[in-house]
Amino acid sequence: MFVGQILAASYMGGAGVSAARAKPPFAPAQTAVTRYDRVEIGTRAQANTRSGIYQPSSGQMRVLETPAYTEAAPDSRLQAELLPPSEQASYTEEDALYNQYMKQFRVDIYLYGDGSENSSSEPLKLITKDDISKEDLEKFRSELAENGLGDEIDWRGVESDLWRIGIDFDNVQRFEQKADYLASRYAVLKDRIQTQFTGDKQEAELQKLDQIYTEAKEEMANTYAEKIGGFFEDLGQSGAAEDMRNSVLALVDQKADAYMDYIEKNGDYVSITDSDKQWLKQDDAYMAAQLRQRAGTSSTETQTQSVNERAPYDGKDLAFAGVYAKTLSRQMENPKWSVYDSDAALGQHLAEQYGALKTSAGSAGISEKLSNMLTSAFHPFMDRLMDSLDALIDSNRGWAAEKPWMSGTIRTSYMDRESVYRSFQNAISKA
Repeated sequence: MFVGQILAASYMGGAGVSAARAKPPFAPAQTAVTRYDRVEIGTRAQANTRSGIYQPSSGQMRVLETPAYTEAAPDSRLQAELLPPSEQASYTEEDALYNQYMKQFRVDIYLYGDGSENSSSEPLKLITKDDISKEDLEKFRSELAENGLGDEIDWRGVESDLWRIGIDFDNVQRFEQKADYLASRYAVLKDRIQTQFTGDKQEAELQKLDQIYTEAKEEMANTYAEKIGGFFEDLGQSGAAEDMRNSVLALVDQKADAYMDYIEKNGDYVSITDSDKQWLKQDDAYMAAQLRQRAGTSSTETQTQSVNERAPYDGKDLAFAGVYAKTLSRQMENPKWSVYDSDAALGQHLAEQYGALKTSAGSAGISEKLSNMLTSAFHPFMDRLMDSLDALIDSNRGWAAEKPWMSGTIRTSYMDRESVYRSFQNAISKA
């Protein structure tokens, strides 16, 4: 239906309405052209047809349905923490059986600069405990009962079990457990070699054992010194890393000596009378687990590490220092203190933390040397913590620069360190 027509201003020339808005009305005159905008009322489909624009009709549109899905239940196997043998809480007879069964499927993987290569022509296959049928496991158990594990030491298995023996902030809470694991494996294997072999064979096997043991011990000591000792070095405690490295080496050797002494005094420390289970005596990982259980899983309960100027820290010192370093490191990386709380309150909070350090150090029975070092490191820690808080305030400053109207609602001033220190000292003096 035709409604009417609108006369466009002549100075617009051939330009459309939007172009006319962009061009000032005093622009040079152009040839006057009288144009009319036609207005009609009709269906959208009719208008599109006349304009030559194709659009599907409403009858052609379809609503896409959301596909149905089923939420999968969490797989406990994927949620379990995959700990190396040195960090696992126990190693039972059943664990030993599964471990020996899995060894049938071991392959060698060689790593190259551009990838890896499997030494076997067969494709790799991941096998878990759930993939092993009871029938296959019982058949394998019968084979072990009949044939045993053989006289040769599974050095490949030993090296594999000592994988990830190093110490970092993720496993430092299991430091002594890892040290006991390494020392007990060494003691059991040395006893087996001295009992089972003679002559050149014995010498060669002992050399192999000492090489593996030394490399693992040094990895543990070096990583502890790098992570824990290095952390305290960064807080101004010069010499901490070297002292801790030497102390870890001495601690592991002391544990190994204590375990060997226990074996010598308790030759039959694992009584296995069942004829079908004699193969367990050839599983050094199982025997070492039994040795730790009987001799005591922490410092073997029969001997205390002797400290000296070169290796000044004992097992309690090293365990405490590691966990404490982890705690302080996490605070500096991700401070929980709100920058909007008062600076004086932060000083009081740090004084409480300092008091808790003194109390826990006394309860743990750590040495005076370590206690003094931790006390000396606390003030530099306070500075580093406030550096982290100032970094959060830096992000506030950036936000305020982009949005000036927000500057009054967020903190942009750095921590008042004098206020923090003053509050800290006042709280300490009143404690």
